[in-house]
Amino acid sequence: MLNSAALVWGATFVPDVHPARSTIRFGVFDLDVRAGELRKLGVKIKLQGQPFQILRILLERAGEVVTREELQKEIWPADTFVDFDHGLYNAIKKLREVLGDTADTPRFIETIPKRGYRFIAPITSEVTSHRNWLAPVAAIAGFVLLLVLLFWLNVGHLRTKVLARNDPPVIHSLAVLPLKNLSADPSQEYFAYGMTEELITNLAQIPTLKLISHTSTIQYANSTKPLPQIARELGVDGIIEGSVQRSGDRVRITAQLIYAPDEQHRWAASYDGDLKDMLTLERQVATEIVESIRPQTASTEPVLRKAAASPGVDALKDYLQGIYAAEQGSAGSGYDGYQAAITFFKKAIAEDPTFAMAYIKLADVSSENYKLPKDYFPLVEDAVMKALKLDPGLAEAHVGLADIQGDHCDFSAAANEAREAIRLSPSLASAHESLAEALDHTGLHEQALAEVQLAQELDPGGFEGVSTMVANGQYDRAIAVLRKHLEIRPNDGAAYVAAGGLIDAYHFAGKHREAAEALQRGWTLYGFKEQGEGVRHAYANSGYAETFRYSAKQLARLYTEGKLYETPYIATFYARAGDKEQALKWLKQTYEDFNYCWPGLQGKPDFAFLRSDPRYQELVRFEIRRGQRTGN
Repeated sequence: MLNSAALVWGATFVPDVHPARSTIRFGVFDLDVRAGELRKLGVKIKLQGQPFQILRILLERAGEVVTREELQKEIWPADTFVDFDHGLYNAIKKLREVLGDTADTPRFIETIPKRGYRFIAPITSEVTSHRNWLAPVAAIAGFVLLLVLLFWLNVGHLRTKVLARNDPPVIHSLAVLPLKNLSADPSQEYFAYGMTEELITNLAQIPTLKLISHTSTIQYANSTKPLPQIARELGVDGIIEGSVQRSGDRVRITAQLIYAPDEQHRWAASYDGDLKDMLTLERQVATEIVESIRPQTASTEPVLRKAAASPGVDALKDYLQGIYAAEQGSAGSGYDGYQAAITFFKKAIAEDPTFAMAYIKLADVSSENYKLPKDYFPLVEDAVMKALKLDPGLAEAHVGLADIQGDHCDFSAAANEAREAIRLSPSLASAHESLAEALDHTGLHEQALAEVQLAQELDPGGFEGVSTMVANGQYDRAIAVLRKHLEIRPNDGAAYVAAGGLIDAYHFAGKHREAAEALQRGWTLYGFKEQGEGVRHAYANSGYAETFRYSAKQLARLYTEGKLYETPYIATFYARAGDKEQALKWLKQTYEDFNYCWPGLQGKPDFAFLRSDPRYQELVRFEIRRGQRTGN
């Protein structure tokens, strides 16, 4: 049974609460004066000595200027006068570092030049001591009586203003920052990463919210940036922070929702449960987050769709490790990371054949490793269709089916599946990307680019839609998007080699040196260091065209050795090298190997010099016939 409270189920999770302590809360922090501890989101932060005492004094006199002389008198002994300036500077600097504050744009501690400091953030709750209470109580009573009189007489329209509705700020968009791993074992980092992604996946279903993708929020793991700045960078007004702690097969999740512009706390809770109920527990978190802001909307629809059955514990562990391994693949481990992810997802499926999302993740990561087996397409199609059968309401499965239908040139069906995915999960960036591609291939270019824009807003750190940008001549835009992504994930090989990636974008933009460098980097990031070095030599010694000829030969060799089946790239690279015969040979091989179409083959600029050749014209006719068989 799941409980939304601080349940005591083991020594690790006994709440550290004492009724006699004096605690001051501000922002995401709690200062326990008697215990001498500062906590952020319940996590103890190292802050001792003079910085802690300065914070205590500033909080106790929040809104007032505390002079340098007052701080010196209370904290520094008389015999340390000579070192006071240096000591005070270092203490304030340390304090600001801990709070994520700055002197130029302070959120908590304001410097009053030549005088002292002032605490400027609101204090959300405070428990104070009971000493000297008579005078304050009398003063408060007098003040209350004055307010009552002013209210009754409606002086300055006070009564009208007080009785007027004072709604909280409306939250239209959310970003889930990476959940902190509070487990004692650092190897459990995969667990916190996976649970962050699952929380985002569930919240993406809410039609009244824009939710930012995990690809874009991962950069803020352990960030010291102020929340308002993070919100501005992501284009959101709501931030979710939290933590995950696992002890054996027990789990605790803590989370809080913050209105970011002024760091106003809107909701917070902690949840305890068994590992086997982890996904259900995470859905409870998502549901209560949305319920906390539901009064802002007129929506009466269920918060989240009914979920499929929860997987077994072992399957869940392997699934979460697979998600984390895939992330390491995009972060630089390349093929090894993707292969590890494939292994984990296959294990999860073997342990629980009804785990629909594991099939989808297996299909996704198989397409990302760029060392695809020859039977890749049947494997992916099988995984997607099994996921849909197990969970017809799974948005990611409809995206997978849309991509498969696009591979068969059935763009009308692909667009319909992408729209269904968007209906089920409006903030799923990959669904908008799939819809964009389907629309673009049917000639609806403006609508396609509008979907690309939506995908980019939902995942500002990703590179969804770059193939559509490049297909529509928006080379500089694609390059800017890809470079921004690489600032977050500098070792993501897919950003270089994917359709519309940096190799393509630079090539069509006429930036040959940059394209050659991207080609070298793509080879290297996928573990082919020798080929990467070969590209560098080819460009330096023989020029731009030779970099593609060399790469095509290397890809062809790997193909004959049964190690790589990227025949479309072989044909494309030979075409860019100006080798007509080899380009035609590998175009034909592509159609023989794979039962999929090459949408818009006749319009691809790489093959423009082949259009007068009868062999190319026959391939185009074959492409058209294949499209007609599937309804396009």
